[in-house]
Amino acid sequence: KTLAGSFSALCLTSPLFYQRFSFAEANFAAFLPSRLGVSRINSIPSCLPQTDRLPVSPLYLKRGGTKKKKAKSNTITVNKLAYRNYEVLETLEAGIALLGTEVKSIRDGKMNIRDGFIKTNKNGRSCTLMNIHIGKHASAGEFFQHEERRPRDLLLHKQEARRLLQKTDRQPGMTIVPLKAYWSDQNKVKFEIGLCRGKNVRDKRQDIMEREGKREANRMIKNFNYR
Repeated sequence: KTLAGSFSALCLTSPLFYQRFSFAEANFAAFLPSRLGVSRINSIPSCLPQTDRLPVSPLYLKRGGTKKKKAKSNTITVNKLAYRNYEVLETLEAGIALLGTEVKSIRDGKMNIRDGFIKTNKNGRSCTLMNIHIGKHASAGEFFQHEERRPRDLLLHKQEARRLLQKTDRQPGMTIVPLKAYWSDQNKVKFEIGLCRGKNVRDKRQDIMEREGKREANRMIKNFNYR
């Protein structure tokens, strides 16, 4: 109300306002509702002569909103070659012992698990991740750098390591490969390892045929729904 009264006084005391009201009317209509706590304005102050007023449609103020942010993925890298060459029979989550420069290089995206495999120790108490590549950190000195393909110990329970050792020794053609690396909820690097059996050429061709069939079926369903 105080703002409306001051605006009426301005209209009566300023003769130049009558000439420029057609230009300032839209600004006033957009300024006043936000000050009075309303979302639209339907009327213009009656202090102006009716002949000088122009017909103005009510203005609707656009309220701001928040943009939806995409969920950030915790996945670091995926070993697609393992899914192509092996049949995954069982999966298991495992931690890994890393150095400081290795963690920083992983955050920079310098890890490759394509050629990695897991070797079980003969005592059956631990497992070692072999032949994965973690590049050197750019801003670290040579003394603090790590070896790019050094063996890295996996953090597993004795029962889990012993069970993996038994399955790989007793069953021929079985191996353990890293399938995926990701960040946990505690912001630690975790690996998804899989107990796998190697595929032959016939199995690979069968998987390709199944994948192509599913792709063709989805394409036909999509085109049918579109029409």
